[in-house]
Amino acid sequence: MEIHAPDHPITGWKDTAKHLAIITAGVLIALALEGVVSWADHRLLVREAKANLTEEIRSNRKELEGLFVNIERHRKELEHADQVAQTLIEKGKVDGLVDLSWNFAELKNAAVTTGEITGAFGFMDYAEVRRFADAYDLQAQFLRTQERQLQDFQPILAFFRQIGETKPPSQASIEEWRARINTQIAGLGYQEVMGRALVKRYDELLK
Repeated sequence: MEIHAPDHPITGWKDTAKHLAIITAGVLIALALEGVVSWADHRLLVREAKANLTEEIRSNRKELEGLFVNIERHRKELEHADQVAQTLIEKGKVDGLVDLSWNFAELKNAAVTTGEITGAFGFMDYAEVRRFADAYDLQAQFLRTQERQLQDFQPILAFFRQIGETKPPSQASIEEWRARINTQIAGLGYQEVMGRALVKRYDELLK
């Protein structure tokens, strides 16, 4: 904004007041226009943030739905592994192979991180920001649970090397393996419950 001096000498208080009024009006108009532009920029920022969040949540929801199918398959594989453990205890050997797999949901949080960096959440209603925050907090809890499940799964998978060795594993180690398997089965149930609660949160935001 530029303010120019009068193009002729000021001759009295009346002239002075006139020029001050013109300057004041110009400043107010400039500030008002600047406010309008800022408001429009903020609304655009909020719209973009909401669009990104909605798209990310929709993608995360789809990812979770696919995980539920894999959880059911993984549960059946673990139940079969438990039967193998029981057979090992009773007979000292097993026939056939045991398939164990692991799948995880890759849930994104880039949109919420971007919203924080750009300051878009500062221009949104508190209640709306809180709803997004609650969903992403639950998502973070779910991902931590999923990570713990993976860590618990690794010793179960590693035990298969002992089964294939010439000297069979001890009964105590088999019992420990079986306990890990049953803990993993229970953990899958908890993971599914939390995942479905997260899907419900997603659905509330996608309405």
